[in-house]
Amino acid sequence: MVNFFIPQTQVFMRFFKVFIACFLFSTVAVFANDGAYYASGNHLIPMMETDIRVQKEILTIQCVGTDMVKVTVYYEFFNPKAAKTLEVGFEAQSPSGDVDGTPVKGQHPYISDFTVNFNGQALAHSVALVNQAKYFQKGKILAIPLKDALKSIENTNEVPFNYVYHFKADFTPGVNTLTHTYLFKISGSVDFVYNFNYILTAAMRWGNKRIDDFTLSIDMGEFMDFYISQTFFKGAEAWEIEGSGRKAVVNAKAKGVHEAAKNSVHFWLREGKLTFRAKNFTTKDELYLFSLRDLAREEVFSSESMLPLAIGDIEETMTKAKNEVSLKILRNLPFARRGAVFKTREIQQYYEKMPWYIPNSAYKPDVPTLKPIEQEWLKKVSMEKK
Repeated sequence: MVNFFIPQTQVFMRFFKVFIACFLFSTVAVFANDGAYYASGNHLIPMMETDIRVQKEILTIQCVGTDMVKVTVYYEFFNPKAAKTLEVGFEAQSPSGDVDGTPVKGQHPYISDFTVNFNGQALAHSVALVNQAKYFQKGKILAIPLKDALKSIENTNEVPFNYVYHFKADFTPGVNTLTHTYLFKISGSVDFVYNFNYILTAAMRWGNKRIDDFTLSIDMGEFMDFYISQTFFKGAEAWEIEGSGRKAVVNAKAKGVHEAAKNSVHFWLREGKLTFRAKNFTTKDELYLFSLRDLAREEVFSSESMLPLAIGDIEETMTKAKNEVSLKILRNLPFARRGAVFKTREIQQYYEKMPWYIPNSAYKPDVPTLKPIEQEWLKKVSMEKK
């Protein structure tokens, strides 16, 4: 969900063309319009051309709470020449859509806890408001005074400037380490439970135009159902599931699926994380991760319909079943998510057809250990039965 610095005055602008809104994870909301685009993840790059290369990068994307993502990036840079000082930058596009894009104390309203640690020392950084078309010239950032930026806002849904988080780093000869962290608010929409993108191509602007040793780790939490577009990788085998889950490629020509899901890999994670590793990594595209909302689900459940792994929509919208068999299947959803093996043939056969179901004979169903939202939902289902 954003952009970056590039050499001289050319601006790298790439948008994830998806309508986004205020539905975050398992929160239910009424949508006033198409959506809100809060923020996205970006890479640090040098303001000017440099021969310093990215020797190693470990990028960690982790869900925090219900509506935040924490990005942690560890870098090992190699400087082949004499010591030098570089201005390093991170550009964040302003939020847009059904959202207030007004700066908060001169900073991006949906990015927080921005930190940089270089060679074991915390570095101070500055935030500049910049023109969306041109913001860097002759080695200087063309910053817009805050008062002028505020005056330029005619519509808070579409503010006419971006943000630049920047700092100076003294690169010594040889290996230099940098750890960079920040939080940003995740986006959602009528079609998407959540989605975000992360700019990977900016890493190609360092000296070697690649990442020698690249690791990407994604942890979206328990019981998550999401997709990753096959942009910088090919095939489900490119990802390792560290935990319990399943994955499957969605064919680009598949029928009856959302357009965004085509040519992606579908992941169902009961718990754990995904890991992608590559040597001499290069890419011309970005990371696109999203979870789709099931807009076709009916209010009354039938055993011929699909039930989700993800906890969220269904716990608020579906408590009725077509018949007794369907009701038994519905009531056992929380336990099936955890791998319960059922003695009732109809229930077991149904869940064996779910792409996310992973049997775990050691698991014993226990209502008090379920998520609070699941426990409340089971009470509602029981009331419908009565």
